[in-house]
Amino acid sequence: MGDLEIIEHHQQQVLEAFRGGEFDQIEIIGEADEKEFFELCFQEKILWALAEQMPTARKKEEIPRWFQLAAQLSLKLHLENSYSAFERVVQCGGLLSALPPEVASKHLDAQTKEIWLQCQGFNDKNQYPRKTPCDDDTLRKAVKDVPAEHWLHWFNDWAQQIFQRYGFFDPAGIFLGDGSYLFVPDNPAYEGSVVMWFDEHNHPLDYDKLSAEERKKAHRERCYKLVSLVHVRGDCYVYAAAALVPGNAHECPILYELVERFVQALGQGVMKLLILDRGFIDGKNISRCKKEWGIDVLIPLKKKMDIWADAWALGKRETWQSFAVSEPAAKTTGKEKSEGIARREAKRQQTLAKRRPPPDPTLVLTHREFCWLKGFNSWSEATVPIHVLLMRERYADGHVEEWGLMTTRAYADVQQPRVDYQHRVKIEERHRLLKCFHDLSDFCSRDFNVITAQIVFILLSYTLRQWQLWKLHQEELAGSTPGLMRQRLNLRKQYVVIYLGHAYAQMPLVRFTREVLELEPEARAKALARVRKLEQSLLNPLDDTS
Repeated sequence: MGDLEIIEHHQQQVLEAFRGGEFDQIEIIGEADEKEFFELCFQEKILWALAEQMPTARKKEEIPRWFQLAAQLSLKLHLENSYSAFERVVQCGGLLSALPPEVASKHLDAQTKEIWLQCQGFNDKNQYPRKTPCDDDTLRKAVKDVPAEHWLHWFNDWAQQIFQRYGFFDPAGIFLGDGSYLFVPDNPAYEGSVVMWFDEHNHPLDYDKLSAEERKKAHRERCYKLVSLVHVRGDCYVYAAAALVPGNAHECPILYELVERFVQALGQGVMKLLILDRGFIDGKNISRCKKEWGIDVLIPLKKKMDIWADAWALGKRETWQSFAVSEPAAKTTGKEKSEGIARREAKRQQTLAKRRPPPDPTLVLTHREFCWLKGFNSWSEATVPIHVLLMRERYADGHVEEWGLMTTRAYADVQQPRVDYQHRVKIEERHRLLKCFHDLSDFCSRDFNVITAQIVFILLSYTLRQWQLWKLHQEELAGSTPGLMRQRLNLRKQYVVIYLGHAYAQMPLVRFTREVLELEPEARAKALARVRKLEQSLLNPLDDTS
């Protein structure tokens, strides 16, 4: 490994030369949010804790597991699923900035004037300079050689124990369960995938039972199914368990297996309330949750169930409580306004209200009515008492919508079951966020081991990012897209580095823009000519531009 040139920081010296049009190289550095992310992980030692039992197929571990884990998380924080992107992610990201200088450093090559990452690596086999601490193919093989079930076992058991050790689960113990389809290209090489028919809302269909008109709207997809448990921690979310199965597998037994394994790994009392949708109605397993694991279940009723008919028949003789539904309060900016401004704003709102067309009465909810029925035993599959909350929602046009929830929890407040069930939509939002913005189903490999590992690392990176938010007291950003989250936290700052000889200057991008605009015409022309030459060398790296 060659000797390194020492590049020193001389801000004023380099800046004065730049104002005259003199410089050797310009580089834009993304101080990515991952620098702060990894600094927190290293400070709290959570990476070492998670990596302690991370699965590996290597008998001789030349690359530490903690770095392999950090590299995987770095890719996911950059929304990259391809290992070929690892070198680029290392160059533009903040992982190396969070590592000790003896592991990695950045320097300017004295002859080629190119920026090089100089990494020590973790063995003495390579005699040539390294741009990354380990090769991207090494990361890929380390993932591919581990069976899929080992990745899931590590995440569902060991990682959850580490989460508990670090206080990821709050005392309320609210968990959500769901299954979601992951679509892939129609290529049978995707191991473990199946082909199914779906409607326009991506709900599965039995094609043979569809009419000719319905078949026109159906579409055929190759897919997997992700079954997951999510813990609601205030405004943040913790992925507590996951399973990846063929799309036609029924999620109900799989979900309850995940619940059982979670209790086995962390003990009773962590999960206290499990909120599910109708697809998970199973009297035997709901009873097991209550009797064996001390977990209450909240789930909607199906109209075809006997308990639905029994409850509504009984509801005709019971007392109902009615609650008016008020309009949502107007949003405030939190700033005090003068009396005159407040009057003008109130008048403006009145004018806008007159111009605004009246709302559709079929969509205006006016009242909610509740009937709480305790201790149902008519459901033969359930061996524990089931409580039922019947609900009527009345609208301005007079029509009424009826639905019901059943639960094993003896609520004291008749409105609380509906409030708790509103958490249910959050897991749908998580699925959408991960699919649309974290590329959850954008698989660069068709190998089932790699696909499973990708899902595990995305869920892990997402959960650790949520941990970072509540550590920073920024929980209100927990549901944001990755781009908006970086923008709001201001964690991704771009800097321009100007190199001259063995010195450099660094400044924010906006200041560099001002410096360029203020250059004298002759110096600006000189600088632009140099920038064009650098740009051409980047676009055509094989050309000789010396």
